[in-house]
Amino acid sequence: METLDYLNDHDQKKIKVGFTLANLFEITALYEMKKMNDQKTHFKYTTTNKPLQWFLKFFMLFATEKVVEFVERVKLVAETEK
Repeated sequence: METLDYLNDHDQKKIKVGFTLANLFEITALYEMKKMNDQKTHFKYTTTNKPLQWFLKFFMLFATEKVVEFVERVKLVAETEK
């Protein structure tokens, strides 16, 4: 795993990490948080999964959307810890 981008300001945080999985996929994850006010924070999560072999592009058509579940869990934890 490699850190590709990093920002740690008072009102804004960002980290982007990436790695290559078995020389088959190049995967990145970007987490961004921006303070809106004392009660709200804007959270953005972006992930990429790039196939490195031509035949893997076909399998990407069947990938599921697990990102929504992850973001919902982050929201739930953040709101319950408040």
